[in-house]
Amino acid sequence: MTIRWLPPRSRKGRIVVSVAAVLVAIVSLAYLLLLTEERYSALQASRMLDRLEALRMGDPAADFERAVTGCKVERTDSEYACELISGAYSHETLWKVIWQLPESQAYQLSRLLDRAGLRAWRLTASSSIQQGHIQSVSAFLLVVGRYETLGARWRIAQQIPSDYLQADLPSYQRRTLFHWFHITSLPPGQGFTVDATADSTEKELRARRINRRCLFSFRGCDGLCEILPDAVPVLKERGGDWGGWTDAPRPKCAWKEP
Repeated sequence: MTIRWLPPRSRKGRIVVSVAAVLVAIVSLAYLLLLTEERYSALQASRMLDRLEALRMGDPAADFERAVTGCKVERTDSEYACELISGAYSHETLWKVIWQLPESQAYQLSRLLDRAGLRAWRLTASSSIQQGHIQSVSAFLLVVGRYETLGARWRIAQQIPSDYLQADLPSYQRRTLFHWFHITSLPPGQGFTVDATADSTEKELRARRINRRCLFSFRGCDGLCEILPDAVPVLKERGGDWGGWTDAPRPKCAWKEP
């Protein structure tokens, strides 16, 4: 048997291997740290949504501030508002560097990061306060989904927005208004709004519930029926659909609309 001895690596080769190993370690560590931040921010947003959904008109203003604990509140006259951003995307410098790339490359990289669990989302909460009590409360989530950006927005107030108060509006829409909206971000997408009032039924109030799994997902939520699953029974009951239009593939959770 003949034994063949491999020549020792050159000093230059060892340096290249060492540098490559260090770079891989740094990138891996950075990814794990960002993923941890992403998960933590999703849990924070989920707890915030739990508390916001429990609020009602007439509750003390302090209840809103407790509901958004950990989210810096900005006050303008009687309006309170705060915003949470997904953990990985809270590092603005990092993402500014990415978007210095040509748009097509930056977009492909951002979609790759979505599939790696570093999914972009933004949650806004607001409330109108008068004489120390809540007059209205709302939440608005924008999140990059599997194929498109998805939006879920809800509001509880004394009545639905005046822009929608038309003479021929059905009574159930005056009680709880459902309507679709278009999203023009990158990637573009669609969203759905639930405007509730004091007359909304419990079933209609549950329709506001945002699917928390959309906040931290490697796959991404697929369609409005996945981000707002409890709106589906009410839409079916009303004999309607989501409205609007999208060129994203039909989600598996969709029902056969009339």
